[in-house]
Amino acid sequence: MSTAALTPNPNINAIATLGGVFSREECERIVTSGTRLAGKVGGVGGVAPAREGAADGVRKTAVSWLDPAASEPVYRKIRQIALDMNEKLYKFDLTGFGDPIQFTRYERIGDYYTWHQDLASGASSLRKLSVVVQLSDPAAYRGCDLELYSEGKPVPQACTQGTVLVFPAWQLHRVTALEAGVRYSLVAWFAGQPFR
Repeated sequence: MSTAALTPNPNINAIATLGGVFSREECERIVTSGTRLAGKVGGVGGVAPAREGAADGVRKTAVSWLDPAASEPVYRKIRQIALDMNEKLYKFDLTGFGDPIQFTRYERIGDYYTWHQDLASGASSLRKLSVVVQLSDPAAYRGCDLELYSEGKPVPQACTQGTVLVFPAWQLHRVTALEAGVRYSLVAWFAGQPFR
């Protein structure tokens, strides 16, 4: 098959950074609601660890899941951002959220998530876009930097409260160790039929 008739996508690895999408008040409301949810030890590759500390070496953090009905405005806003960025940049075939929105908690000194991709085996193989919402004011913590691997090096990402990042689910990224304070974020994935 000839590729002459195909149009390459120059934005296939783009990282979309959208500042001020969520107001300080919206972020604080989400944090208040999220911290009321029971936190579970964060898993790896879509698999929850069997016990506390089982994901050490890869991930040490707690997560909760936002109920779509109770958090409908948040789901609606994130959905619209993802669809807009997909239309503008990626052109992926998306069917919607791949999982409930994750409320991520870095609350203990040393919490982290090493280099990983959100696209993995099993149900995670359907993930195409990742969306991260920075809920915490960066003055509330130290360390815990979200970094994406780009052009051969780690690149720290914007951490202003209310910022949204959108990137392909195959993009390597990490959160460095928490040194002080607490950091909260939302993570969402948009799925579609397997890449082919």
